[in-house]
Amino acid sequence: MMSEAPAPDPYATAKANLRDTIKWLATSLAAVGAAVIAGASINGLAALKGEALYWAVGLGAVGLLGILVAIGVMLSLLTSNVFYFSDLTTAGNAVAAAIDQHAQDILSPQTPTIAALVQYRQDAIRDMQAAAPGDPLYAAAFKKWTAADDLIARVTNLGQFLFLRQKFEERQPLLFFLTIVIIGALGGYALLAGSKSSLEADFAPKAVFRPGNNWADAAASLSNACGGNPLSGVMLPKKSFEGWVTVRLAEPGKCSGLELTVPASLVQLVGS
Repeated sequence: MMSEAPAPDPYATAKANLRDTIKWLATSLAAVGAAVIAGASINGLAALKGEALYWAVGLGAVGLLGILVAIGVMLSLLTSNVFYFSDLTTAGNAVAAAIDQHAQDILSPQTPTIAALVQYRQDAIRDMQAAAPGDPLYAAAFKKWTAADDLIARVTNLGQFLFLRQKFEERQPLLFFLTIVIIGALGGYALLAGSKSSLEADFAPKAVFRPGNNWADAAASLSNACGGNPLSGVMLPKKSFEGWVTVRLAEPGKCSGLELTVPASLVQLVGS
């Protein structure tokens, strides 16, 4: 005789939710790191010199290392070892103690503790070995063994969930510490890399454009610099607007490729 197929794991949803939470935390940490690194100016980092550059590189490296360590910790939780019922029988097992505290809700009155359940199954196995198949004693022992086996399956499923949750709770202080380190390190990196570019923008030289007498001086300067009068080019309709035309100067010429937006009255279309 064989026992019936085991019932579905009643804690499967709880275990899946816990694993999804761990995955979400790992994804969030990676996203934070990517956002900070991408948001900081690479030009600003390249402009740093001396001690500021060393601090920025060091903080960025510490932040990225913290993210990798945190992700590694969470991956170790997701790839935990197979959980067996025998793991609950070791002395001082915290998961077994938690199940024993709620024995009335989980275990049967005949087996009020994990140890009693183990002994109940061992007694059933001993009685089956002492009797022959087909004997009333064998049938009664097999019934006891089946009941114990079904209960063990449910307890093992619960134990696996409690074991995963226990490991996650044990890692929480480390993950919290790593999160603080990551935020501080990447925040310092972004501050150093971003401040340089901001300061350069704030102190960039200001310019005032003076076209000269009725723009004649500007036109003469442009003509002298580009070496031609008139200047040949191609009109860019998509960049032109009412009253103004955008022209890209053609080759050959010193200013070939230069785009200018000028009043439409200054431009004459060839062939028109």
